[in-house]
This record gives sequence, C-alpha cells and structure tokens, in this order.
Amino acid sequence: IAMGLSCNPDLLIADEPTTALDVTTQAQIMDLMLKLAAERDTAVLLITHDLGVVAGFCDTVQRMYARGIVESGTVDDISHNPQHPYTWGLLGSMTRLDDAHQTRLHSIAGAPPSVIDLPVGCRFRPRCEFATEICARVLPKLRPAGKEGQFAACHHADELDLKTLSVRLEDRDAVRQGEVAS
Repeated sequence: IAMGLSCNPDLLIADEPTTALDVTTQAQIMDLMLKLAAERDTAVLLITHDLGVVAGFCDTVQRMYARGIVESGTVDDISHNPQHPYTWGLLGSMTRLDDAHQTRLHSIAGAPPSVIDLPVGCRFRPRCEFATEICARVLPKLRPAGKEGQFAACHHADELDLKTLSVRLEDRDAVRQGEVAS
C-alpha cells in the first residue's frame, strides 16, 4: 500500500488486497488504505471476490461475470435490489448475520464458462433459470434498471423482481416461455 501511494497517484488499483487475511487484518488493511487514499485525494479501484469487503468499504460496485460488467450501481442498491440474475444468485449463496430465520443457502447451477470460449448471447444464460430464446442469441447491453444510477445487462431485468428473489406472478409464465419482448 505504501509503495502504491508513495508517488501520490490519482488512482490506486488494489487487486485482491485482503486475500488470505483474517477478518480483523482485512479491516485494518482496508481502513489504512482508505484513510491514506482520502488524505492524498486518491481514488481506489478495488478488485475483489470478497462481497463482505465490498459491502463494508465500497460506495459503488461493478459486478462482473465472464469478462463483462453485468450490473452497476451503489453497493446498497445492488445488495438490496439486485437487477441481474447473477447478483441475485451470489446474494442467495451468502450467509447473513441479520437472518434470524437462517434461510437456506442456494448455489448457482452449472459452472462458469471458459473465458476463451464464451457462449453466444448472454454469458450467464447457461446458468440462468430465467433465460429465454433471446438470451441465446443476443448479448445484453448494460442499461438502466432498478433505481436511478443502477444498470444491468439482462434482457429481462424489467420483468424480474429479484429484490424478493422471485418473478412477479403476472410475468412468470411469459418469462419462462420466452414471450417477453426484448
């Protein structure tokens, strides 16, 4: 961290800075890095797989899947109002300390695609329970979805109610049968 900030950069890229550290050390490293960055007016681009670190230390997030951004917005918006099935799946696979009911965790079906042989259309389609025919043909573009400033690359973001981890009843059959217009 000291070496990265020693030349007073405008941007510090921190690639997995907390990997293999215990939670206490993670918090200390992140606190120090963000304190030093704030003192030097340096932006921080954090690259991490640790959603807990993202939730605790970031303002905005760009969720990536198979070499592309699938969702973008504030950490709060994406955590509480996901607009992409991949984000929905990630959140459903995580334990929550505030979950008094101890909700059953779910895994995302299938395996990620090879980044050298990506599927045609939506890259998440082979694992998505909401995929339809258009998903097999057209790679979705990042577009406004959910709250203001939130974006998702999903053909069906407007029809899916991922906030409650379900599909709206009036749209469920249409989505599954591929009848929803793109």
